[in-house]
Amino acid sequence: MEATVLIADDHPMFREAMRLVVAAALGEGGDIVECESLDAALLAVRHNPAIELALLDINMPGMDGLGGLARLRQQAPTLPLIVVSADERVSTVEAALAMGASGFIPKSFAREQMSLALTTVLAGGIYTPHTLAGRDTGAAGNSAAHLQDLAGRLAELTRQERCVLDFIVNGKSNKVVAIELNIAESTVKAHVSAILRKLKVSSRTQAVISVGALLRM
Repeated sequence: MEATVLIADDHPMFREAMRLVVAAALGEGGDIVECESLDAALLAVRHNPAIELALLDINMPGMDGLGGLARLRQQAPTLPLIVVSADERVSTVEAALAMGASGFIPKSFAREQMSLALTTVLAGGIYTPHTLAGRDTGAAGNSAAHLQDLAGRLAELTRQERCVLDFIVNGKSNKVVAIELNIAESTVKAHVSAILRKLKVSSRTQAVISVGALLRM
């Protein structure tokens, strides 16, 4: 199979491991582009239209968790993206898929499982690590009661806060949100603080994960 694959991860040893995975999945026809930050990944995708698949670590520099996934998805809306992460919580997997990822590969997977994920996505499918079902180690959980409570907290947001939250989910910075809404950046920061407080989360990334969990209901 001939394909150009982007491997975006800030750990050289893991990039080397992923090269072996790509080689196993694609054979001699595969070509690989490597980078170690979100900015480099955005640049690579912008200047290399031959890239047909991107493997993305959500914890590398510039990512801001899943916010970086949203930025890359916005720049390349048709490019299949697979999140590769050591964060194996079901809530993280669900949020990544809700934000447009075509698959999620836990870094604990064996090479054969990773190769299967690559071939599945390149064939036009969506790869979900079903082996993680019921193994969410996060505090939030995905029970019906939790999701119902989360939906109630989301309903408490004002119209402006919901608008700001939509921008956050799409990876927009406070500065961009301020420009888009024609308000002061300090006002955006105040809205973000209110959103985090009402959703009972401590970061923008956790807010994105929470929204993703609801979208997957």
